[in-house]
Amino acid sequence: MAFTVNVNETSPWATVEIRTLLNEAALAVGAGTPTDQGVPWVHAPTVEDPILLAGGIPDPDTLPAADLLQSVEKALSDAGALTYGGVLGFEGLRAALAERYSRLDGLPLGPDNFILNNGSSGSIANLCDAFVEPGDVVLVESPTFSGSLRTFRGHLAEVVAAPLHDADGAARAISAAEAAGKRVKLLYTVADFHNPTGATMPHECREALLELCASRRVLIVEDAAYADIYFGDAPPPSLYGMANGEGVLRVGTFSKPIATGLRVGWVQAREDIVHALSRVKFDMGGSPMLLRALADYVGSGRMDEHLDEMRPLYKAKCEALCQSLAEHCSGDLAFDPPRGGFFLWAKSLRVDAQELSKCAAEEGLVFPAGSLFFLNGREDDTSHVRLAFSTASVEEMADVGPRMRRALERALELAS
Repeated sequence: MAFTVNVNETSPWATVEIRTLLNEAALAVGAGTPTDQGVPWVHAPTVEDPILLAGGIPDPDTLPAADLLQSVEKALSDAGALTYGGVLGFEGLRAALAERYSRLDGLPLGPDNFILNNGSSGSIANLCDAFVEPGDVVLVESPTFSGSLRTFRGHLAEVVAAPLHDADGAARAISAAEAAGKRVKLLYTVADFHNPTGATMPHECREALLELCASRRVLIVEDAAYADIYFGDAPPPSLYGMANGEGVLRVGTFSKPIATGLRVGWVQAREDIVHALSRVKFDMGGSPMLLRALADYVGSGRMDEHLDEMRPLYKAKCEALCQSLAEHCSGDLAFDPPRGGFFLWAKSLRVDAQELSKCAAEEGLVFPAGSLFFLNGREDDTSHVRLAFSTASVEEMADVGPRMRRALERALELAS
């Protein structure tokens, strides 16, 4: 990371290297990817009609702006919308979430089982603020979302990777850490429609993971960002529901079901854990106006109606992408169609994934190499790419296969 900036040569700061003033956490993390920072990926400037498969965000043409505006106008009729709201967040929204997840998880939940944060990323940071001390081990899946890796590293945790959705691998990793005298504090998982692989953790693996972590006193962080975006049947019961709320910290967000710009997420947990999380928040809470608007939007049932409309669209996009790749790239790409979420995880069988990503950009396809989602980058993986199908149109998905075919041929020619 560069820390160079033009400074007036007469200033006392002219000879100060900013790096020498930074704390260990700021030095421990890099700049991250555009996805980690919440900004668009840069595409090849010579291509006039790029197909963006880089970021997993909701379809921009379907954002429920009119419904949200109606809820904002209603929120502004309450004078409390323009005052401080407290670190837990507006009780009305927490009550609406409690009602929804009591129904989905089959548990009696109340507002005090929820704390609101700045998206799911802010919720994971809130958990780290409360539970992670420097040197604690955080166990993650391999691969996993790169933004969460940065959060754990930024809290000076020792991040240890285990095979994706593999309870036996997690057990070995926990035993190895404990044998070295280290404390494994958290296990982070995206159980439903995983980012980046699109996979869903089987029911039996969920049971094994819950049993393992309970016996070893390791808290599970269940990132449920994509759990509502399923194409057929709903995913298996949540880890939180299966555990009766014990030992699981469930992280949710409105970014994927509704819109990333809302920047509202939450932690669903036992009341004593929520109280602990509130003690390490110092931001006076989120926007009471926005939280009131979301309470109206969720409580009225409009969010569930929106999801009912979006699921068939994302399914159609995914199917169009899979069909196009199967038709034009068979023998060069291997993948399992996901049953929900925003991502297709494909293995490049004959060319390096990094080179494929570069060649694809020249053909107007923008997507990251899979190495970004591994702890050690290209040391861990050189063959996968992640294709996000949520933003581009169904028609554009049909054109992915031909462009990918040309990119593969270009990469093969360069490698020969």
